[in-house]
Amino acid sequence: MSLRTRLIIAAVGAGITVTVLGFGYWHATTHATLDVHLAQKMPMTSLNPPRSGHVEFLDETGTLLARATTDARHGVVWIAHPVRGACGPDLAQHAYRDCFKAHSEWIPSWVQRIRYANVTSGRCSTNHLPVKLAEYRDNLLLWWLPLPHVGGLPYTRYSATLTVNTRNCF
Repeated sequence: MSLRTRLIIAAVGAGITVTVLGFGYWHATTHATLDVHLAQKMPMTSLNPPRSGHVEFLDETGTLLARATTDARHGVVWIAHPVRGACGPDLAQHAYRDCFKAHSEWIPSWVQRIRYANVTSGRCSTNHLPVKLAEYRDNLLLWWLPLPHVGGLPYTRYSATLTVNTRNCF
């Protein structure tokens, strides 16, 4: 094999590698998920079950970024897309896939600006609660592998933790 042929093969290989990694980086940057954890501070003697309620995510100036509902039945917080609404277990598979796609493209446009949340649950309402936001990026090197537990399109995964003091709410 000539030097010229080896250089062409190396250039094509490098081009494919850059393209695959570049697409993975682009997808992880423009598609995200948000997982919200509501932690309740309450007296140890209280056995009140968690209640369904509402969450509003705010930026540092108090501008509303997104709304969500808490679901005590499933123990989750459903983020509501402005057009598609929440992606819940009641959706058919194709509807859920379309809803998830819309959410994953919408979330990166505002999620990093979250600073506070207003949480309402039952008779309890807490405003300007600080939000602890963590960011994790899927593996950009292995996304293209067709394996069930390794590959798949990469996303940036955000996790927001809100600690609500419910001591005086019941």
